[in-house]
Amino acid sequence: MTTPHPPTGPDELHLWWLAVPPPGAATQTAARLLDAGQRERAARLRRPLHRHRKVMAHAGLRALLAGYTGREPAELTIRRAACPACGGPHGRPRTPDAGGLEYSMAHSGDLVLYAFADRPVGVDLEASAVRTSTVRTVSRWLCADERRLLEGLPEAERQAAFVRCWVRKEAYLKGIGTGLAHGVEAAPDRKGGAWRLISLDPPEGYVAAAALPGTPSAGVRVRSATLLAARIVDLVERTETAGGSGCRTPGPDGTNPNRTTTGC
Repeated sequence: MTTPHPPTGPDELHLWWLAVPPPGAATQTAARLLDAGQRERAARLRRPLHRHRKVMAHAGLRALLAGYTGREPAELTIRRAACPACGGPHGRPRTPDAGGLEYSMAHSGDLVLYAFADRPVGVDLEASAVRTSTVRTVSRWLCADERRLLEGLPEAERQAAFVRCWVRKEAYLKGIGTGLAHGVEAAPDRKGGAWRLISLDPPEGYVAAAALPGTPSAGVRVRSATLLAARIVDLVERTETAGGSGCRTPGPDGTNPNRTTTGC
């Protein structure tokens, strides 16, 4: 059995960052952690690079869940809860073996972000560079207050503000469980109760945010750590060699200094 990580405490958010390595043998090894459905969905992607990124992202999720639950990663069941808006099978991810642990994942380019908490959580990660045409097009989908805010900014500031707005928006929608399936006009002060929107500190070239239920002024202790791709491969190989005795991935132990962040 894998050794569990320390559980997430109240008002605590565990973040993990995975830098996906270039395609290679690690992809085939990591794919052995996935279930049949995950491998099938990855195989549908036409571009090899996209398949590689998807495999590594989901293998990383299983490795981390194994660390939190003490279960073998290949044994874990990952399903989608019912969407709270329509009942469709595209709500928040669920793992029966994880008890009350909630989690969310986002990936952009070669970077993956994972979040774990003791309550519903959503995260989003995007590249900071975005085309002006994208800003103009996607801004039309936002709620009226967000559109007015962006339109009132100088052109030079609008792009960066749009990306910050978007990652917060998508983190919130993933947190409440609807995702983008029902549009992006929903706002935390309109439905779903009070939510904290937290700006994160990703590597250069990216923008990221998290969303947790609670009043915007409440503090959140963010614990951040790095998941190395080599540890995913090592987990597969050691699990198979030992006939089910997995290895331990590192806990969120202050790789980045612990800090208290308030929503705004």
